[in-house]
Amino acid sequence: MASSVMLMALRLGRGRMLGLSRLESFRSRARLPTIRHMDAVESDGPRMLGELDLAIVHTLQIDARAPWTRVAAAVGADAATVARHWQALRDESLAWLTAWPTPERWSSTTDVAVVLLDPRTTPAVIDEVAARPWALSLDETSAGCLALVAGAGGLPLLGERVREIAALGARVRRMDVAAAIIAEDSEWRLRVLSRQQQRVLRDAGRPDEARPPRPDVVAELAEVLDDDPRMPAAAVAKALGVSEATARRTVDRAVFAGQLRLGCDLAMPAAGYRRGAVLWARAADADGAAGLAARLPEAHRVGILVGRAPLFVCVRARSLTDLQRIEMSWGSEVEVVDRWTVLRSIKRNGHLLDAEGRSAGRVPLRW
Repeated sequence: MASSVMLMALRLGRGRMLGLSRLESFRSRARLPTIRHMDAVESDGPRMLGELDLAIVHTLQIDARAPWTRVAAAVGADAATVARHWQALRDESLAWLTAWPTPERWSSTTDVAVVLLDPRTTPAVIDEVAARPWALSLDETSAGCLALVAGAGGLPLLGERVREIAALGARVRRMDVAAAIIAEDSEWRLRVLSRQQQRVLRDAGRPDEARPPRPDVVAELAEVLDDDPRMPAAAVAKALGVSEATARRTVDRAVFAGQLRLGCDLAMPAAGYRRGAVLWARAADADGAAGLAARLPEAHRVGILVGRAPLFVCVRARSLTDLQRIEMSWGSEVEVVDRWTVLRSIKRNGHLLDAEGRSAGRVPLRW
């Protein structure tokens, strides 16, 4: 009996010996990250982008060819500082420029399919799929690897490309053909600049002549700017065999007419967007619901597919707890029937991405 009392006293006194009461011990445990908000805890990786870095990226998303003096005027810094920050972002592969053919240019001749690969698909096979120039994007999700595949030769060519994926060793679990692509990655914006700051860029970028160039000229121009969207007008002129003034006007007209989108992409985790999801939904008015989804700040890819849940929306967020708010913002007329978590992005708009979302290589897009 005496030994039992001594043992109980030792157990009760242990907390006091460590200087912890039961309440203090509880408070200490409460400070540990819980499962609910674990996704908000920072992990080791690239540096977080500062306010000036984010503002510079936003300006280049709006106008990738804006002179540094105009970018500086928009963000409130001097041109030398802006150029130095941009060079650092490029050197660290945290941001990069993109040249992207817009839906206005290719929607009438291109078919797109969303293809889901089995989760057991090996990394080597996924790398092979990512190396294909007609694979626009790849994301590893909780349901498997999701690929966006394009083809300009009609639906038979799209079928051939999906069979080619299978021949590489991947098991195709699902294929949904897109009836329409409403929004795609190159349109997504950081929303850092105020409207007044954005006006500095847009007012100066309007061409004197809005008539779009011929399709063959746009195709040649896209080829020229593919490697360097900020290529000087003199170099563009030499490549096209025209005068510098004509080259400058041609670029401005193609961009303003929506035939070519020059922009800027970035490592999303470095901007705080460490989480993503794929939402599958349906609504009585699919077109209207897709339009609402495209206006969501978090939505970076929106499509209407041929299937039982035709609305396909990819969103990025700072935390998975934001999903409920995002879905509520979409509207009560929309029924979300499935949700997949994006584990990591592998390829986006022709750029291969590392585990931290940085550009690790480039595959020129051809379809």
